[in-house]
Amino acid sequence: MRVTGQYAPLIGILIGVLGGAIYWLAVQVWPSSVAVILSMAATALLTTEFHALPATRLELFGRVLCLLVKYNALMALSAAKLPFAAPPNVPLPLIMVAGYAASFALLVSVMAVRADRSAPKVAAGPLCLALLIGFAPAAFLGIPGLIGLAAALIVGLGFIAFFKYKKISASGDRLEATQLVTEVCFYLGALATWRFV
Repeated sequence: MRVTGQYAPLIGILIGVLGGAIYWLAVQVWPSSVAVILSMAATALLTTEFHALPATRLELFGRVLCLLVKYNALMALSAAKLPFAAPPNVPLPLIMVAGYAASFALLVSVMAVRADRSAPKVAAGPLCLALLIGFAPAAFLGIPGLIGLAAALIVGLGFIAFFKYKKISASGDRLEATQLVTEVCFYLGALATWRFV
């Protein structure tokens, strides 16, 4: 998936809504473990988690590892409680929306500083709008959402620093990895905090 512009987090929100809706529908009939897998499969069709095979075994291993961590984090978050009243099986879909929105916003921030001169640049105004749109859903989740956002942000800044230090362009594969890893880190940060809230 090639995403550009300040509205990329809206695409992330829509993917999160789709994944959350599929989870909510599936969990009415099957156990959470099956519902999470169906949700991940649906969102993978819209993102690039399975579209192109990685070039090396190490990249394939990294992608599979990220997906396994994502599955387990989502399974653990399926029991999360929100800081406000919500119907059963609704918290995880809202967490997914926040995770996708944040990761797509961070994707735009990586694109804004990439070294590739032929790639379209993202100006400061559109970048700020993308970050605002992408980070807003995390605030509704309370402290766990903000901690998840902080974890994703730290990793996103790590990607930016790595690309700048190595002076390599943020190609399509690298951008896809950025989105997936920051999304997983959002879930891990939120999960680490939820047990104490």
